[in-house]
Amino acid sequence: MSCPDCERIHLLPEASGTLYLAPVLAHTRAALRRRMVDEQLPCAEPTSGILALPVKGAGGLGEMLVRLQQALSSSEQAGCRATFVPDGENFGLGHLQDTHLLSTLIARHNARDLSAILASDSLDFHFQPIVRAADPSEVFAYEALVRAATPGGDPIPPPDLFRTARNAELMFHLDRSARINAIRRAVERGIASRLFINFNPTAIYDPAFCLETTVREIMSRPADRVGPSGFVFEVIESDQVNDIEHLSRIVDRYRRAGFQVALDDLGAGYASLNMLSQLRPDFVKIDRELVSGIDRDVYQQKILDKIVELARDLKIEVVAEGIERAEEWRWLKDRVDYCQGYLFARPAAEPPLPQHPEQA
Repeated sequence: MSCPDCERIHLLPEASGTLYLAPVLAHTRAALRRRMVDEQLPCAEPTSGILALPVKGAGGLGEMLVRLQQALSSSEQAGCRATFVPDGENFGLGHLQDTHLLSTLIARHNARDLSAILASDSLDFHFQPIVRAADPSEVFAYEALVRAATPGGDPIPPPDLFRTARNAELMFHLDRSARINAIRRAVERGIASRLFINFNPTAIYDPAFCLETTVREIMSRPADRVGPSGFVFEVIESDQVNDIEHLSRIVDRYRRAGFQVALDDLGAGYASLNMLSQLRPDFVKIDRELVSGIDRDVYQQKILDKIVELARDLKIEVVAEGIERAEEWRWLKDRVDYCQGYLFARPAAEPPLPQHPEQA
C-alpha cells in the first residue's frame, strides 16, 4: 500500500496546447487582460472570465510561464488558477487534478533541477555523528543530512532545495525521496549504528499511505543489519506544526513499525514544549541557539536545566546539537545524554569518526 501520486514527479508538458487562466477576482482579470495586451501575448477569452493562451512546440509552456512571471506581480500570479490542455484534447473533469495556481506552475518551471533530481532519484547525504556526552569518542548514532546538486554539478543549499519544493508543491515528493535515500545511502556506506532521519510532518497527508514506502524500505534490509529500533525519525520544523493530532498519528505509525522518534529544536518556542508532553518522543534535540555559549550565559543554563528535568520526568533522552566549543561540551556533558556538532565532526559523505575535545 503506497501513494502513487507522491511517486510520480510532475514534469511540465512539452506538447503544444492551450494554457487556460482563471483569475479569481474581477480586478485581477482586468489587470491580466491589460498585461496580455501590453506584453503582446496572444490571448483569447473563450468564456467570460477565462483567458486562453496558445502554447506552441516543445518548451513553449516554459517560455510562456517565464513571460507571465515577468509580466505579472506575485499577487496576480497567486490570484489566478491555471491548467494546460494539450492540442487534440478538450477540457474535462480529468484536467481538474492538474489545475494549480499560476504561481505554482511558474515555480515548477523554475524547479526543473529539483524535478530532475527527484526523477533520477539522485539525492545524496552527508552524515554527522551523535556522540555520547560523557565520552565523545563513542558514536551513538549518525544523522543523515540531505545534499543535492544540479545536473551540472553545482551544489544546491538545503534551504534553497526545500524552499523550491514548497513553492512548486513538491514537498511531498522531496520528503519521501529524502527518507528513502537516507536509508539507502547509510546502508551503502556501512553505517551499522542508529540513524536519525529527518522528516517534515506537513509533507505527509495520511500516515497509512505516505509512510508505507519508507517502512518497506527499512523492512527490506538484511536481517543482520540494524533493525527497526535502530532508525530514529526526527521531526523537523516542529515549531511550525499546527496540527498536533496529525503529527501524533504519524508518530504512532512509526512506533507500530518499531521505529523511534525524535523532536528537534526543543527550547525554540512554546509549541515544541507542548508537543514534548503530548508526543512523548524517545529523544529530544536541544535547539542550537540555546546551546551556543551556554557555558557563559546563566539565563540559557536555567532554561536548559528545566528542559532536561522535564525530559527526565518523561523518560526522554536528550541530545544537545550545534556544539562548536569545548567549553560548551564541558558544561553539558554531565547534564545531557548525547552531543552533536562541529566540535566532534563535520558532516561528510563518508561517515566520519568523532574527535574527543580533550584529545585533539
